[in-house]
Amino acid sequence: MKNTLLLIAIVFVSFNLHAQKKYKPMMNDLSINFYEVCEEAEKYFESHAKGKGSGWKGYQRWRNSNEYKYYPDGVRSNVDPYFVEKAFKAFKSKGTSNDKNLFGTGWNELGPFRIDSVSGAYSTGLGRVEDHYVDPSNPNKMYLGSRSGGFWKTTDGGSTWQGGSTDFLTASGVNTIAVSPTNSDSILINVRNSRNGNSHGLYRSVDGGNIWNLSNFNPTNIGFGGLGSSFKIYEVRYHPRVPNLIFIGTSKGIYRSDDNLVTWTLLLTSGDIEEIQFHPTNNNIIYLYD
Repeated sequence: MKNTLLLIAIVFVSFNLHAQKKYKPMMNDLSINFYEVCEEAEKYFESHAKGKGSGWKGYQRWRNSNEYKYYPDGVRSNVDPYFVEKAFKAFKSKGTSNDKNLFGTGWNELGPFRIDSVSGAYSTGLGRVEDHYVDPSNPNKMYLGSRSGGFWKTTDGGSTWQGGSTDFLTASGVNTIAVSPTNSDSILINVRNSRNGNSHGLYRSVDGGNIWNLSNFNPTNIGFGGLGSSFKIYEVRYHPRVPNLIFIGTSKGIYRSDDNLVTWTLLLTSGDIEEIQFHPTNNNIIYLYD
């Protein structure tokens, strides 16, 4: 029988730590004129420090690397949000092989292989892990999502890792992973641009992450997505106890599906829903971080 759970309560937790920096989300919203963003940023820094960690240098870099694209009118809305996807599909349609084995042994990894071997950088690291999953019935089986390196998995407790299954999707970033509570081989991931975080939709694998297919929750069906639409998926979560119930936290509010993404409804039409948690005993209470 199709699940008919009613959502009784949604509890919001909102800190709005960056509410003052209104210019930051405006940077990635191409519907906003370039010079309007600059005006908002300059207004902010009139009353805030410009030192290390303030965001001033980041704003200046963004302005210098983008102004020439939109000068003199500052209009950014004529950028096709799907041009990356279209270019990728055109590339594949030419029959170009994407088999990495064609490179043979022509490439060698140079490192660095340890964080403590990096020096002189403001933020050292070997790549950013955005999300992870450990199979509760088999702790040797783990999945990782990385900012620009896609999806990775291990079946031997981390001794070895397998990657590459997402290398030839539309984008390379995976920031959230949802795994069915009844089948650890059934996985949902958000595929997004690593630079601005805009989503290209949720992809599904039913074989433990070896093969991925675009789910129904994609830019065409929801009307958002791509490089320039400013639509972000922050988190996708299966309900731990209710079969086929999925929640998706986005920059446009929160979506709910009770049929494993065959269909969905938009419950809240505003807010950046960045985190979703469930009450430990009451199935009808869901906590959201905005």
